[in-house]
Amino acid sequence: MDKKLTNKQKRVLDALIGLYGEGITPTYRDLQEKLGLRSIATVYDYVKRLERLGYVKTEGKARSIKVVAPVMNKFPLVGAVHAGDPTVAVEDIQGFLPFPVDPRLHPHAFVLKVKGDSMIDAHIEEGDLVIVDPDMPASIGDICVAVIGDEATVKKIEKMKDGLYLVPANPKYKPIFINRDVKIIGKVIGLYRGISK
Repeated sequence: MDKKLTNKQKRVLDALIGLYGEGITPTYRDLQEKLGLRSIATVYDYVKRLERLGYVKTEGKARSIKVVAPVMNKFPLVGAVHAGDPTVAVEDIQGFLPFPVDPRLHPHAFVLKVKGDSMIDAHIEEGDLVIVDPDMPASIGDICVAVIGDEATVKKIEKMKDGLYLVPANPKYKPIFINRDVKIIGKVIGLYRGISK
């Protein structure tokens, strides 16, 4: 598993990991739907390539795509981020946390602790840990971490009539217009919630 993946291959592997995270043992159709692809043959080709690279295994059954479990890797815990009103962005590393995310896929990933409740309807709660990849471009519909001046926040990117906004998943909070003062610092690629926070 030492060959570098293309961005599309990363997207497919991340989608597989995401389906497992939702409690779904994925089929090719599940993966096709998650990725929004029209052709199941395209999904099959991607999965076979990932299998040749050692990232997944298939066994010819209906639900046969298995992600080869990566080694637990440590990612830096970098301050905290509000899922509410923006908070001061802390850049110092407070420690390292182990997560089953392959560092070859996300070599610059880091972890932030969520404060606030503005993303509660997206199932991101206070005390959750979000894994952020600054190398993955965040697009419309993605949850990201953004910095506004010296403050950081976690929100979803959405397009509205007059432009792009950082949108909370809680009606108590207002969307934030994305202008030149807003810097998207990374896409949220994972979430960890402990039994007790």
